[in-house]
Amino acid sequence: MLIDKALLQQDTIDYKIPVEFYTYTRGTLLGTRIIIKGRIKQSKFLHRPHIFVGDIVEKGRSQGIIDLISYTVRNYIDHQLRSVFDDVYYNTASGLILGGSNRLGRDLKDVFSRAGVLHILAVSGLHVGFVCLFIGCVLFFIPLSPKIKFMIIMIVLSIYAGVVGFRPSIYRATLMAFFFGLAIILQRNVDGLHVINITAISLLLINPLLLFDVGAQLSFAAVYGIVFLYPKISAYLKDKVKNKFLKFIYASMTVSFSAQLFVSPVLIYYFHRLPTLAIFSNLIVVPIAMIVIFLLFIYLLLGLFFSALAKIIVLPIPFLISLLVSVSKIVAHIPHSTISVNISPIFLIAFFFLFPKRTRKCGIFALLIMVTIASIGLLSDTAILRITQEGTYISTTAGETIYVTSGEKTKFLGMNGINEVDYLVAPRRFFPVRKEFFAMPEKLHHRKIVLDNITIELQREQSIMCGSVELNMNDYTTDENSIFHIITDGDTVYEFNTPLYYSIIDQALLDIKILLVRLILLF
Repeated sequence: MLIDKALLQQDTIDYKIPVEFYTYTRGTLLGTRIIIKGRIKQSKFLHRPHIFVGDIVEKGRSQGIIDLISYTVRNYIDHQLRSVFDDVYYNTASGLILGGSNRLGRDLKDVFSRAGVLHILAVSGLHVGFVCLFIGCVLFFIPLSPKIKFMIIMIVLSIYAGVVGFRPSIYRATLMAFFFGLAIILQRNVDGLHVINITAISLLLINPLLLFDVGAQLSFAAVYGIVFLYPKISAYLKDKVKNKFLKFIYASMTVSFSAQLFVSPVLIYYFHRLPTLAIFSNLIVVPIAMIVIFLLFIYLLLGLFFSALAKIIVLPIPFLISLLVSVSKIVAHIPHSTISVNISPIFLIAFFFLFPKRTRKCGIFALLIMVTIASIGLLSDTAILRITQEGTYISTTAGETIYVTSGEKTKFLGMNGINEVDYLVAPRRFFPVRKEFFAMPEKLHHRKIVLDNITIELQREQSIMCGSVELNMNDYTTDENSIFHIITDGDTVYEFNTPLYYSIIDQALLDIKILLVRLILLF
């Protein structure tokens, strides 16, 4: 949300900043003007809004015409969906038509994520296409000039973008529709990549911080993949596949593969997981989702004039949603449907150089060189300790992982995509453990744990022995926003400090630094 003014005692201050607002109050606040009593907390991420926590004191409709229209349309859609669906189907139907996966329960959201179909809940080009189709059909029989029809379609798309909350994906799809439509009106040749580039530049001029938005990165990556890679694969298969049904199947799989390939580096970097069966799950789930979205649009349109006919249209939707969820669950429960991947951003950046012809050879050589150097660096018997305020994360020379903590916080582990550890030393077992859990004594009497070449001594002053090197944990003080790194081969020790929160460039530089230290210790 966007703050308009702030009241501090008797003073009124113009304080226009975007914030993420958290409250216990339920309901749709889109297009609503609210007064909140609370506190603004500074965001730890430079590119993220501040956090606003508080209680709503007063609530009313906004004075802006766009907000008022968005508020009215949103409430109509919400009322219509609630009137015909139970909560089980309402959440999914609302997500498909209005976007957003937060309406789903955690289990169902995880199922969609593991099946690689969570993107169907992101309002994007599919929804914009349906809106254009509906308005185009309505305007087809009205004697208006193409320019006026184009303006009407864009106004409706802008309202729809407001209804779904002005997400980056709808920004991108609406702006692309505008540029494509403008090119047709002006009778200009259209190049998909040029349109995407112009769209990206335009959005960054409006809001430069969209560069750091995960939703925007995923949306543009998927479209770049489809526009750039799909025509190449389609042209290759055109002469090899003669059967029309197989052509349709291959075309659907190719679109999914093209988008998934370009999205994969972003998924790996942010979420450290990659759906392996997304191409096959999308082949079934996406057509079902398209039918559901199509029926929902017809239902909402007919609901304005023929409510009885609209309720007939909506009858098959619960079955289709159940089928969509069932297929997703089947795919999600297949072994290795999602794999955990933790790769350095260096490799992910070089990955994109493989696609353009001019940089393909450089990309291949760069990947081969990086893989070779990284493989040589792994030959060194080094242990890496990462010390945070929460605890100490240890990677042993044998490749095993140990987490030592006196508390029950796992922010560091979650940020780095660590889903389980080999050994956990903690007051209780609060995190997935692959091999063994060691209960830390309530009163720290002396206890020694020997794992690989690591010896952990728990007493009043915790210490960790690695070879001949003894490290006293009390000597390394960190705040909640920093990590202390220790790399040792048992004889030599390298130490350096880094911020807890870092960008993709910071992560790449850290990986290079660790690799160089490994090479130094090896030779």
